[in-house]
Amino acid sequence: MFTGQIRRYLQLQRLATALGGVAFGLLIGVGGNLLSQAGLAWVLVVALLALVSGGAAIVLSLRGRTDIPVDIGVPDTIRTPEEAKHKARRALVCFVPLYTPKRGTPADTLSPQQRMEAVEKLDFDALQLEQSNLEPTIRAVATHAGRLVRCWLLSTAGKDTAGALPYARLLAEYLRQRKGVTCEFSYGRDYCIPLEDDALVLTKTYEQVRMVLQEAAKAKFTPRDMVADITTGFRSMTLGMVLACLSKDRDIQFVGTRYDARGQPTGDLFPIVFSFEPAVPNE
Repeated sequence: MFTGQIRRYLQLQRLATALGGVAFGLLIGVGGNLLSQAGLAWVLVVALLALVSGGAAIVLSLRGRTDIPVDIGVPDTIRTPEEAKHKARRALVCFVPLYTPKRGTPADTLSPQQRMEAVEKLDFDALQLEQSNLEPTIRAVATHAGRLVRCWLLSTAGKDTAGALPYARLLAEYLRQRKGVTCEFSYGRDYCIPLEDDALVLTKTYEQVRMVLQEAAKAKFTPRDMVADITTGFRSMTLGMVLACLSKDRDIQFVGTRYDARGQPTGDLFPIVFSFEPAVPNE
């Protein structure tokens, strides 16, 4: 698969370098003895030739392969309950965005204080979550409900602001109570990306997602069990998640829709799963 082939490629590079280093070390370290110990000299000469020739062969095989093109697989859409039954994953990690209701809805008239009171009370009707920017994340998780065992909800928080952190619990409870999602949810301070420095958000997201992936591995989820949803993170968070998922061939999910002639979204939301494969020559 993707990183498996790249790792083999990089291992060949390291092996070639190691062979060359060992050969050079042997040549320097025992060069003086080669003239005085004829028997040992022949053994070392043969060993050196084997190391150098092996390293040279690997280096030559790598020539011209420093640029590894990537093949993107045909996107796998999940539009219907029947497709979800067969394509749903057992583990999912996704972002919780800072709640923003759609304009013109009753929730849009709530003051910040009323909004936070509704969050504390889990007042789903007042907040109308599926009429907000939380709708894609709700769909991203609910699609996998039939098989989902564990879901990580990554939120954000600033030094002086709560950020999206309060909405992680709200979202988890909404998915449990209104969408019938029975999986284990992981969220809170331990799964929060700090926003003190915008320049570090990408790195922090990368580290946070890598931590989640390590937890998933310890819980015996395979790479094929896992999918990472990048729909609702802003750009640096999205990039951080993608980079973290390049290891172990983990798939990326994006909740999309159809668009009309004016480029406006229309119709239902549906997850699209993307997989990647390197085009590394086998010869």
